[in-house]
Amino acid sequence: MNKFRIVAFTSVLLSHFYAQGQNQLPVSVVVIGTDSKQNNEQVVTKYYGNNKKEVKTAQDAAYYREFKQVAEKLYQVCEYKIDKRPSMELYVTNTAYDIKNGPFRLYYPNGNLIDNEGFYKNDVQVGQWYYYHTNGQLSGKELYEDGLLVDAEYFNEDGSKLADITLSVREKPSFPGGVNEMDRFVQRTIELPEEVVKNKIVGKMAIGFIVEPDGTLSNPKIELSLNRALDEAAFKVLDQMPKWIPAKLHNRLVRAKYTMPIVITMRTK
Repeated sequence: MNKFRIVAFTSVLLSHFYAQGQNQLPVSVVVIGTDSKQNNEQVVTKYYGNNKKEVKTAQDAAYYREFKQVAEKLYQVCEYKIDKRPSMELYVTNTAYDIKNGPFRLYYPNGNLIDNEGFYKNDVQVGQWYYYHTNGQLSGKELYEDGLLVDAEYFNEDGSKLADITLSVREKPSFPGGVNEMDRFVQRTIELPEEVVKNKIVGKMAIGFIVEPDGTLSNPKIELSLNRALDEAAFKVLDQMPKWIPAKLHNRLVRAKYTMPIVITMRTK
């Protein structure tokens, strides 16, 4: 009797001064959201689609960037959603967006709150960086030297300081109970299509998805297909999965991609 076994297995730099003191936040030299065309400096606007590739018109764009030269080989870049919500501000060496040099600020998708801010030198993080919770409270202060994290402090959403920082910098998303429990869930949940059993289709497939900050799964995509019917079966498994333990970065719950391989083998009793 044949039986299938399923096993589930991601300057010139501009001057940038930070406020001194233990609890003070940085002072940024960039103010995004203002009309950068109100002066006589030339601003170059470029539009981009969801695939991050440049498009010709605003009608085809998901977001746009305004480039303004502020020094020799140095441009201020202000990025906006197509509805003009601020997204990011930074300084680069050219409009190809190659090398970050200077102050940097990233906004949450709503455009009202800062996600993180700090300073780049030759495309690596340097100095003090600040990260924020979605309620605006400081989530972490990280000190970088030539791109390496050398010191950090983290804070809860109520402003209290986190005593144990060992799990605050980076945690990958995970299935409740771990990989072994995920394997068991897939084995008991997946329904093998008749054609797979009949034709003894075996091998490896993989399905990728996003684990949202609330633990729900989104954007499922077959990364490696073994059989179209099996692809549909894998999608149905995701639909039945419980909420995951989300990823954590800079002491905040964040979106993260996860790729789950599934190996189909045949076992003879």
